Amino acid sequence: MKRQIVEVKNVLRTLDMFANLQSRSDITPGIGLIHGPSGFGKTSTVTHMVNQLTNMGSVPAFVRCCATDTPSSFLARVTKELGSDPIYPLRKSLDYIIETMNEQQIALFVDEADHIVGQSKTMETIRDIYDATELPVLLVGMEEIARRISHRKQLFNRISEWVEFLPADNEDVSMFASELMEVDVKVGEDMLDYIRVRSGGEVRRTLIALDKIERFAISNDLDFVDRAVWGDGQLFLNNSRR
Repeated sequence: MKRQIVEVKNVLRTLDMFANLQSRSDITPGIGLIHGPSGFGKTSTVTHMVNQLTNMGSVPAFVRCCATDTPSSFLARVTKELGSDPIYPLRKSLDYIIETMNEQQIALFVDEADHIVGQSKTMETIRDIYDATELPVLLVGMEEIARRISHRKQLFNRISEWVEFLPADNEDVSMFASELMEVDVKVGEDMLDYIRVRSGGEVRRTLIALDKIERFAISNDLDFVDRAVWGDGQLFLNNSRR
C-alpha cells in the first residue's frame, strides 16, 4: 500500500475550511475546529495540509498536545516549533510566540486538543495568541470537543469554520483502493461495500482491510477480488462476521 493522502470528502472539506480562514474578512474571527471519532484521518489530513503550506513557502506551526500538558509545557512546545528553546517566565514565552507569529505570518495547528480543552489557563492562552495575532488557529480533537469547548464562550465565539469528520462512504473507499494499492488489482463493488460496512467508515480500519486484500491478491496472483473470491477471509481482529 502506498503511503499518501487521498483527497476524499473529509480532506477536501478541511482544505476548503482552512482556505476560508485564510481569506476571511476583517470582521470574521479566524479559529477553526476539526472534530470526529478516532481513526477517521484527522491528524493525517492536518499533517498533509501543513506540508502543503510548507511547500508553498509558508511556515505553519504544528503542535500535538499530550495528556500531561500544562500551560508551561504547551508554550514550550509551541516555542520549540517556532525555533526557540523554552523561554521563562511564561509571559516572555507568550510574547515570543506572538511576535514570531506576527513577523512570519504563521498559522497555528493544535492537534489532540482534547487533552487541554479542560484546562482553563491553556485554552485562554490559545485565545490570547489568537487575539494578539488574528492569524488562523486550527484546533483538532475528538467528537466531544465541540460540546466541551462550547462552554468556553470567549474561545467558542471565535470559531468561524468547522469540519466534522464523517464516515467514509463507498466512493471514498473506492478512491482509497484505486489510489493506494500498489498492485494492479480491482476490488469488486460488493467487496468495497463490505469493507465500508465492517469498518464503520473508519479510515484506519478501511486501510487495514485494503492492505489485507492487496496481500491476498499478491499471494494468490489475482487481479480481481470480490466477496466471492475473498470468501471467509478475516478483515479485522475479533470480527465475528469476518
